[in-house]
Amino acid sequence: MNYPPRLTLANLPTPIHKLERLSAEVGKEIYVWRDDMTGSVESGNKVRKLEFLLADAMAKGATRIITAGGFQSNHTRATAYCARRLGLEVSIIVREPKTGFKPQEIPTGNLLLNQITGAELQFVPFAEYQALGGYGPLLERADEQWRQRGEKTYVIGEGGSQPLGCFGYIYGVEQMLSLWPKVAGTKFPDSLFCADGSGGTHGGLHLGYELNGLSTNAIWAVNVCDSAEYFQKRVGKLIEDTAQQFNLRSINRELQVLDGHFGTGYGIATDEDLRFYARLAKQEGVLLDPTYTGKAFRGMLAEIKRAPDRFGKKILFLHSGGTFGTFALQEQYARALAAA
Repeated sequence: MNYPPRLTLANLPTPIHKLERLSAEVGKEIYVWRDDMTGSVESGNKVRKLEFLLADAMAKGATRIITAGGFQSNHTRATAYCARRLGLEVSIIVREPKTGFKPQEIPTGNLLLNQITGAELQFVPFAEYQALGGYGPLLERADEQWRQRGEKTYVIGEGGSQPLGCFGYIYGVEQMLSLWPKVAGTKFPDSLFCADGSGGTHGGLHLGYELNGLSTNAIWAVNVCDSAEYFQKRVGKLIEDTAQQFNLRSINRELQVLDGHFGTGYGIATDEDLRFYARLAKQEGVLLDPTYTGKAFRGMLAEIKRAPDRFGKKILFLHSGGTFGTFALQEQYARALAAA
């Protein structure tokens, strides 16, 4: 298909690995699509979206990228480094945790990496974010402020989950399908699992499957926040908007979101979660992150155990990155591992 203009920012295609020991344990062939290997500080699923979004920004003569995310946002970190790579200024609206933010605390993980780029960080209390109904008004305000200062701004929404960003995984599906037969011996996976956070990855995968003539019933998203109903509406609307804006052949709006696996809340991991991630790292050399892939992977295994025949034999999990978020939990990890 004809794609919008795209920059080369990620190391693509990313490999697909079979988890041999876990597969033997589960009784299914479990494969991991390693989008945690798209780069270093530019790593993760967000870089695929940014290849299209930043190409658009450059074509429009932008001088500053404005985006938003939480304290340990993988999206804002990837955006900051990719934008700096292109010589662009960066402004990030940072949503503070519910528990508040103490400026004297030593930054870790993605927040530290954002600070290292010299990005302009605007911290917003969680209560203000909630009262405004999300990042939209905050992004609009920042956009207006920088435009008044003479900057040519380009705003990227939460997670890059907007129509143009969906092309990251429309393109990604095409790459995955070229690799899969060589690794697994079939034309396509029986099931593909991913995490649902801002919805753009799910939306791109859905469109990619549709445009390649595959059944979207093989795609299973595990939400790491909010509800299944919320994501069915959010991702469904994103798919519809993308199809209309770019005149794509898409009529399917049926989405499968597996609820009940995000525990006590977004970005909160239990000691049991961390010990599971450590066990998988020891078993397979794969590190899951505590916000997205960890919860989605555990959710996938729980669903397979609950209904072994539902997902087929050959199952692919999209590892969307998030490694640096691990370091924000270093003290909890130390306690959890010591108690193991």
